[in-house]
Amino acid sequence: MPKRLIYDRWLFLTTALLVVGGLFMVGSASNYFAMEFAKSPSSFWFKHAVHLVLGFVALFAMLHIPYNRLADGRLIVGLLLACTIGLIVVRAMPAAGGAHRWIMFGPFRFQPSEFAKLVTVLFMAWVLARKEDKSDEPGAVSLPGLGVVALLAYLVVLEDLGSAVVLVAAACAMIFVAGLSWKWLTVTAALGGASFAVAVFAESFRMQRITAFLDPWADPHVSGFQLIQSLIAFGNGGLTGMGLGQGQQKALFLPAAHTDFIFSIVGEELGLIGCSVLLLAFMLLFWRGMRAAVRAPDRFGSYLALGLTNLLVLQALINMCICVGLLPTTGLPLPFISYGGSSLLASMTAMGLLLNVSQHSN
Repeated sequence: MPKRLIYDRWLFLTTALLVVGGLFMVGSASNYFAMEFAKSPSSFWFKHAVHLVLGFVALFAMLHIPYNRLADGRLIVGLLLACTIGLIVVRAMPAAGGAHRWIMFGPFRFQPSEFAKLVTVLFMAWVLARKEDKSDEPGAVSLPGLGVVALLAYLVVLEDLGSAVVLVAAACAMIFVAGLSWKWLTVTAALGGASFAVAVFAESFRMQRITAFLDPWADPHVSGFQLIQSLIAFGNGGLTGMGLGQGQQKALFLPAAHTDFIFSIVGEELGLIGCSVLLLAFMLLFWRGMRAAVRAPDRFGSYLALGLTNLLVLQALINMCICVGLLPTTGLPLPFISYGGSSLLASMTAMGLLLNVSQHSN
């Protein structure tokens, strides 16, 4: 009788804790915003619940597909082409919230940058697993791999700089673990830093975010408004919080309270204790994800688990740092917690693949 595969239950329970917590927080943080648009207070909560059901479908689908079937060059190239086309098409879509991030089909919206991050990890895992013995040869791994990553990052940065940073950072972490020398890592970091600076100076609103990050009180009513309101939310929450549903900043004071700045609402309503529990949940996710990467039966699974874990946890940490004023503001959702169908579906798909690797790790 073949051995029964058992996925990492700690990893699954951590995911369940995060998405259930996210369901409560979206319901609490979105009601005033919904009423502002003459909708039912629970309308965003209902949409988030539907996205969550679809997310679990995606998770279990990825869990039951042998992950090594994804290490197919034709499939990888097809996914890269689909992402590239999606990131180009989105530029022709109408702007929403001042940005071209969504491909729209009537009432349905799809954000290709969220899935571009997944495809990037899948691509790098495939490249590194095939040419691991040449990981320190720029012509064999780094240049071809980072060339594709740079193309996707360039298309993503036209939508959102934060997502592009996460995409590149996850790919670089995978190359670093594969054994790229410090010399080439330094060159890569220098090029990445220069590209980041160009992206910031190319758009005036990004420069405004940098200046608001350095001194939000210099313009408290415009560029610094969101960060100031976020810090007020944390101050209101204190140690134990004001109680779920009792927060004040979500009443149209804090912009994007149910999306990019939902961590601030966690701080206001659940306090330092609630924020600490959320941070510990992502730390547990990182531990179990890295455990799956170390114990994976093959190199493709190891790099895949490594990349997915870094993708989810790094994005969560950047989002939290933005909310507390440690990083400049950017449109980056908190995985599993923030409202947003594309983000939630992509995060649940990533977790399904990570759980898939973990069951072979056991």
